[in-house]
Formats: sequence, structure tokens, C-alpha cells
Amino acid sequence: MTDTTPDAAVRPDTTVRLNTSGLPDAPGLPHAAGLPDTSGLPGAPGRGWRIPPGGGALARARELARDTLREWDYPGEEYAHAVLLVSELVTNAHRHAGGPAELELRPVPGGVLLRVADSSPRLPVRREPGADGGFGMHLLARLSEAWGVEAFPGGKSVWARLTPRPDP
Repeated sequence: MTDTTPDAAVRPDTTVRLNTSGLPDAPGLPHAAGLPDTSGLPGAPGRGWRIPPGGGALARARELARDTLREWDYPGEEYAHAVLLVSELVTNAHRHAGGPAELELRPVPGGVLLRVADSSPRLPVRREPGADGGFGMHLLARLSEAWGVEAFPGGKSVWARLTPRPDP
């Protein structure tokens, strides 16, 4: 049996209110309470992609994240956790919403902001990890500096603020 009760320990650091009416082709992440304001930063527009479910989708999402971080001069060994979280969040969007995931990466002072949106209104919950999954929310809480969940008409988005994590 899958636990669908929210766990207080996995509640996001901040819930933000986005002015989003749906899932655009290239999502935008406007400034909102709890998120760093990147609007005035030169070269900080971010990148967004629609990732449809299907063969090769997760590999493509990881490749887009790696290539973008490399282009922004974020060393791969310090941002491997960003690629892992992209994979987990896109997997969750495909598995639980059944449709495309909207992936966005945005440079922020001292790190990167990532966001994955989908068309399901169901908010994520922490489950006990096992053979059928349940690792995503644990990884999100452990690997991000801050994270949040935003419900909007027609779906939700999960965001995370990541800072460098050099390998030990």
C-alpha cells in the first residue's frame, strides 16, 4: 500500500504563488516570495523545455540540464545533484501526471534554480522508498538548499534552489 499522507518533514521550505495559467511551451518563473529575484541579472533569463513522456525522455532531460549548466560554466562535478533532481522530478511528472513535464533552469546568485511543472493538481507526498519508487521527495529535501511546490490552475510545479556541492 502506498502512503499518500503528507509528511510534515517533507513540506517545502516555501510555497510560492506563480502567475501561471497553464503549461507554456517554455515556462517562465516570475519573481515570487521565497525565490531569488533574477530579473535584473545580466544573462539570467533561464531556459525551458517541454519534455514529453516516452523512450529517451529522461536521458534528454538530463542532457539538456548538463549542457545548459556546462554552458553557464557550472562545473559538472559540483552540479551533478542538479541533473539527478531533474531526472527525479521529470520522472515524477511523467509517472503521476501522465503527460509532458515542463522543465526550467535559471541561474541565480550562488547557484541555479530548477523547476518542473506538470498538469496534475495532486501535490507530491513523501513515501517510504522501495522497489516502486518513493525516492524523489527524499532526494529533493536532501540535495536542495530550498524547495517548494506551487499549485496553479491546471497543474503544479516543484522548484528547487541548488548550490554547488563538490564531491568529497
